[in-house]
Amino acid sequence: MLRTLQTFAWLIIAAWLLWPAAIVAQSGLELPAVPEDRSFFQDYANVIASVEARRTIGELQRVAFEEHDTPIMVVTIASMARYGGSEYSIERFAYEWFNKWQIGKRGKDGELINRGILLLVSDGDRKARIELGADWGSRFDRKAARIMSEQIVPRFKKGDFPGGVLEGVKALASMAEEGPQASESVVDRASSVLHNVSGNNMLTPLPTWGILALFGVGVLVVIASFFVEPARRNTVLLVGVAMMIAAVLLWVVLAIVAFLNRDKLGAASVSGGGFSSDGGFSSGGFSGGGGATGSW
Repeated sequence: MLRTLQTFAWLIIAAWLLWPAAIVAQSGLELPAVPEDRSFFQDYANVIASVEARRTIGELQRVAFEEHDTPIMVVTIASMARYGGSEYSIERFAYEWFNKWQIGKRGKDGELINRGILLLVSDGDRKARIELGADWGSRFDRKAARIMSEQIVPRFKKGDFPGGVLEGVKALASMAEEGPQASESVVDRASSVLHNVSGNNMLTPLPTWGILALFGVGVLVVIASFFVEPARRNTVLLVGVAMMIAAVLLWVVLAIVAFLNRDKLGAASVSGGGFSSDGGFSSGGFSGGGGATGSW
């Protein structure tokens, strides 16, 4: 019995280690190339029909880019699945998109100004992400979280996508004016902590991390079973194996739910609107991994 449990435990561990590699191999992203028109507004999901909203957003983008060296990209998509991202979190997806388009700006001497901002909205997934260039560091995650929770998500919940994007860009443009060197206010810090505790920004990654933690603890318990007294070894080993099995089952359930809810429709993309620049935003910029996530 003991040897059977040990063998079973190691088989689960091996399968767990190999599974992520198999998933990555099968789920490569197919993101669009940098738009030829260099427009800072790409409405692939066709959710921003308001000409006035596009015009206002475009002016905010122009000022942020020309006066504050900050390209603010707005991208709406029907779903992440349409680009091969059904297995991706919105955070990872936006990170990959940001780096594919290299959202940044070059200074007069060719130096990289890595202050780019991507506002990515996935209509079908009901998620949005503010992704920040590396120059912003992590201090502005709280600011981005406040913008997401107070300006963007409440309007998206009402179906007001033009209003949510517009107000979000207004707030991001204000952040661009202050620049990465600006000090964070006490109000921003306090409100962001509250948002992280009660809102979606921190809750989004919890299922995955919870499953990994459960599996990791199970592995440690299995290993520990080899060092306990023989009378208790079977019990400890059984507990560890049970924890790993529970983690695997939870992962399978989440994968099935994600698969059943993925957007299966395909559609042509329509872009346009907003500000565009010959200098462009594709200038070697890269994400620092910071930002904020929202869902509705």
